[in-house]
Amino acid sequence: MQIISYLCTNFQEMETSYQTNSIVITQLKKAVEVRFGHIPATPADFGELSIAVLHVTGERVSPDTLSRIWGYKKGYSSVRQSTVRILENYAKAKEESDFIHTTAIHADACRKGEQVRIAWLPNRVCILSYLGDYRWRIEEAINSKLQAGDTFSCRTIAQGEVLIVDHLKTANGTFEGYSMGNKNGLTLVKKL
Repeated sequence: MQIISYLCTNFQEMETSYQTNSIVITQLKKAVEVRFGHIPATPADFGELSIAVLHVTGERVSPDTLSRIWGYKKGYSSVRQSTVRILENYAKAKEESDFIHTTAIHADACRKGEQVRIAWLPNRVCILSYLGDYRWRIEEAINSKLQAGDTFSCRTIAQGEVLIVDHLKTANGTFEGYSMGNKNGLTLVKKL
């Protein structure tokens, strides 16, 4: 009986998923890219796209899932129907939904020199200065491995979401896909 149940479950999953290289997924990716404004290609892009999808649809698609759909991470051969539906809704949305993000700061709306305070558990706080071109510098860091003078790239900083940044430059080197607030997301995002 367990084998029949297992086979039925797997058959249903096959019917409700698409191959990542299928025409349907290729067209869906293009539609999402148009809505998003560019082709996501870095961990920070996938984090930002995840936030954008959540903002527009009220439903979550993880940055990890998005990075696999776009081929940034290998070994992902199918996409669930539920994920396809969410991404279709995002791509087709004419207006922003009524879903309101607690606080989100978009680099496009910042001026050079503007500062933002972010915090995440346990007791981590950073004050950031916007440098332009989606670049940020850490001015002050409390209880964090990050230090004043470190720089990184990101387009969106959102409260309640994990902050994934690219091109983190520290005294110890450059890192891609560094994340802050992995467990609970950022607990504070505030312009100063």
